[in-house]
Amino acid sequence: MEINHHVLWLWIKESLSYNNKKTLKLIEFFNSVHAVYEADDFSECRFLTEKEQHILGKKNLRSAWEIYGECEENQIGILTLDDSLYPSLLLEITNPPSPLFFKGHLRSYLEQPLLTVVGTRKSTGYGEEMTKQIVTALCQCGFSVVCGIADGIDRFARESVLRANSGPLVVLPFGHLFSQGMLTRDFPDILVHGAILSEVFPRNGSHKYSYHERNRILSGLSHGTLVVQAPKRSGALMTANYAIEQNRDLFAVMSNACPESEGSNQLIKDGCYPVTEYTDILQVYLPQFGDQLKELTSSQEQVFSLQQELTEDKLAAYKKKYSKNLSDAERAVFSLLSTEECTTDDLIEKSGLPVEQVLQILTTLEFQGLAVSCPGSKFKVIL
Repeated sequence: MEINHHVLWLWIKESLSYNNKKTLKLIEFFNSVHAVYEADDFSECRFLTEKEQHILGKKNLRSAWEIYGECEENQIGILTLDDSLYPSLLLEITNPPSPLFFKGHLRSYLEQPLLTVVGTRKSTGYGEEMTKQIVTALCQCGFSVVCGIADGIDRFARESVLRANSGPLVVLPFGHLFSQGMLTRDFPDILVHGAILSEVFPRNGSHKYSYHERNRILSGLSHGTLVVQAPKRSGALMTANYAIEQNRDLFAVMSNACPESEGSNQLIKDGCYPVTEYTDILQVYLPQFGDQLKELTSSQEQVFSLQQELTEDKLAAYKKKYSKNLSDAERAVFSLLSTEECTTDDLIEKSGLPVEQVLQILTTLEFQGLAVSCPGSKFKVIL
């Protein structure tokens, strides 16, 4: 009886210490995973160590079957280069991930125009607002969005896709079943409409090069990559470099000369597509995906604008109602809060109050339910 090819892929990759390049090279050498399993001699595979040859020679599939069963139990799909559902764009890149683990609605997204959105964890208000505007509009136009699981631009991209009643394709640098605390808070919402992917075995955590390796998947899954904000040294720039190597379109949001945007501004100087609004991206893909994409009507754009105005009116009324019982200093800090996250550094700078006083006021406002603390020393109000 022929052994399940997914189990053989798991066995080979685990035997080679999860080295994807060696896995692909070994399977290419023997032409198939089944041929690898049937081989008795690996001595001609000069790229393998003696230890690896010995492990493969034992042909112990026990652990591979356990991982396969764990995936079935937790509804984690497995894709390999042998599978018809494997993302066609990933087949084009150097070192395509295999196996690739996924949860959610992957199939429905692979035929759509895909855009990867990346940026710094330490985003500014400008970067966050541009992410929301561009991503929301592009989802309404028919794009699917690929992004990471970090804070900052990643998070605003995910939230914007969900607000547009769509679902992001999120790529993890760790396994689906690896506990990451707050990083898993969005998973249930994402899985309702989108999908979560990883090349890391389900129970495994991240390692030194996990984010580096994950970034090639982020760019490889999509037709293009948008860098919203990136400093000089940034994982987002690493993803941009992969996009260039993979012959993908590269976009960057134009910004003022601030440290958070030095890297993305340099990409524009180097020749990538400059972006100031969603139409800069849409127009690039309309000729190729005209039957799948649509331009927003003026009435749809007015709805976006009206929604923003209604939120601002509601926020103003909220502040007016609850400011009455606050001290002058508390009112000064409260007036700076928004439905979007504000860093404590911004609140300190804009209020002009001492650091210790602002921190104490934020604690007081949070205790009264007028402010909510968020990861990264940020605060916001919830209406």
